[in-house]
Amino acid sequence: QLLGNQDHIKAELEKLKQTYDLQQQKLEERVIAMGKELQEAKAATGDTQRKLVEQSAVLLTSQSQLQEVEAENSRLQLRLKQLNEEYRSRLAQYIKDVADYMDSKSSNVAGPSKSPADHAHMKRFVDSMLKDIRASYKSREEQLAGAARGYKKRIKNLVKKHENLLIAYGLQREQIRSLGSSATDCGPAELHFSITDPELLTNTTRELNRLREDKAKLEMQLHELQKVVAGLLAFCGGGTGGQQLDEEGWAEVRKQLREFARTTQEDLEQERSQLLTRAVVAEEQVSELQEYIDKHLAR
Repeated sequence: QLLGNQDHIKAELEKLKQTYDLQQQKLEERVIAMGKELQEAKAATGDTQRKLVEQSAVLLTSQSQLQEVEAENSRLQLRLKQLNEEYRSRLAQYIKDVADYMDSKSSNVAGPSKSPADHAHMKRFVDSMLKDIRASYKSREEQLAGAARGYKKRIKNLVKKHENLLIAYGLQREQIRSLGSSATDCGPAELHFSITDPELLTNTTRELNRLREDKAKLEMQLHELQKVVAGLLAFCGGGTGGQQLDEEGWAEVRKQLREFARTTQEDLEQERSQLLTRAVVAEEQVSELQEYIDKHLAR
């Protein structure tokens, strides 16, 4: 009966072989497609990283130029204030000298009867003129003070935008790391692009910079630990006899390591998000208090 069904068995085997070849071809096409998608994802990640690096370079250049302009502006403002004070004192003295001269001349020409009246009239005129000059100077000073407050607000907004850019950069690095890229492909740490100017640093920014420094150290330690674990796995995997562990044991070790890294990263990210929220609230409160001081207490 088996010999009689030999043709049927050959047909079934041929059919199974064709089905296997078809499935193998589909699997190879799927692997090729996934490889292309992976290459495209890596290319997109590289483009994003290059854009972030370019933006960071532009930001650093803008910060250095801003510092130079601020220093020059401060020097010019100080010189302008000194010249204004000198001009103001000279102008007041000239006006008083002219008033005294006119009073003495009018008293010598018109006689003693008109001297007191003319002197009082000239003095009132000079006092009124000096009062107007002081009022104009005060108005100008208030205008400059308002411009300085607006400038400080713009600086604070720039610092906030820089912090938001650093946060976005950190999230991008974490996404790149989650895709399985090495630490060198993620770009430098956020601490490399942090603001270091003491005049622009607040207590919250200093605390964030300290946390970024701790995070960079932890990343370096994690990278070194991954190297050690990879070397240990390669050594034990290449051994024989008692040195060689089963695949299930190493899979469990890898699983525990991944779980530990994920849990630690989640805890750090949660703490970082809480600190960032507190920092934003503190910045808003400081801004409100500074605005209240500028508007009310200074007056």
